[in-house]
Amino acid sequence: MKNLKPIVQYLLVTAIGAYFLYFVFKDTNWSDQFKKIKQSDFSWLALGMGIALVSHYLRGLRAIMFYEALGYTVSVKNSVLAVLVGYMMNYVIPRAGEVSRCAALNKTDDVPVDKSLGTVVTERAFDLLILLILLVAVFILQFDMMETYLTASLGASGQAVPLWQNPKIILLALALAGLLLFMVFRKKLLQLTLVQKIISVLKGFSEGLLSIRKVKSQWLFVLYSFSIWICYVLMMYFCLFAMQPTAHINFAGCLTVFAIGTIGMVIPAPGAGAGPYHAAIIFSLGFFGVAPEDAKAYAILVHGAQMVILLTLGGVASLMVLSSHRKKQYGTSQP
Repeated sequence: MKNLKPIVQYLLVTAIGAYFLYFVFKDTNWSDQFKKIKQSDFSWLALGMGIALVSHYLRGLRAIMFYEALGYTVSVKNSVLAVLVGYMMNYVIPRAGEVSRCAALNKTDDVPVDKSLGTVVTERAFDLLILLILLVAVFILQFDMMETYLTASLGASGQAVPLWQNPKIILLALALAGLLLFMVFRKKLLQLTLVQKIISVLKGFSEGLLSIRKVKSQWLFVLYSFSIWICYVLMMYFCLFAMQPTAHINFAGCLTVFAIGTIGMVIPAPGAGAGPYHAAIIFSLGFFGVAPEDAKAYAILVHGAQMVILLTLGGVASLMVLSSHRKKQYGTSQP
């Protein structure tokens, strides 16, 4: 049964990705999509992708701080190569990037996989914290806009929106209902396997955050982390100028699109979130009056550009890692 678990998990995430891909692309006019993409300003796209590459470099720098805390000296080159290998593998097998990245470091610098995997917990914890901060900021700054959009959508027939369909009332009711259920069934809920697993994940999350104390410079770690996410947002912001239907979106709007798009990418699916990411981008761009077909073209353009770049760079990085491993294993003096 244990051998079947990874197969079942892979089939499940593949099914999730397939569903979203079908949902997003079932009625797509591909000739129209390619026409929209062809009309894009690729100079803005190139700028966005260039900034994304800076984020990968910063991620490699940040990882070195953990390796040093473990007592290993890893070059910037090898750390960045490992990051690129990890990103490439995420397009092939969902969530395989972390293990592949650690395996690459094991080949180039003999960092034990189990030890380097431990650092991934901390990186994930801090990145998730930044994402949560971003989501809260977007929710506060853009709530009125999202409320207006949702209210208009629910009241599309021209009739007044009933009180029970008001987004604020819905959110308040859900919060109160959730709190009431928790208070009534607290003891039983805490005994459920799922709840215990969630508590275990939260405990690991807090332990991951606290392990930041092991690095030499906590402030530099924080600076690297926020710089990585600033690069992610700027990548999205400049890519918006690549297409005329999305060029009017301001920076605050970009934060909204980015945050919702990131949620889509987090959903496990082959192709680094292919399908869920496209659906999330189309949904979020709708807040700003972007037609679904235009939003779909934008999602295809940005996701496709990242995929091509990371698969290419990841492939090159894999060859360089293997070459370095062979040199280390057999020695440069061998014919």
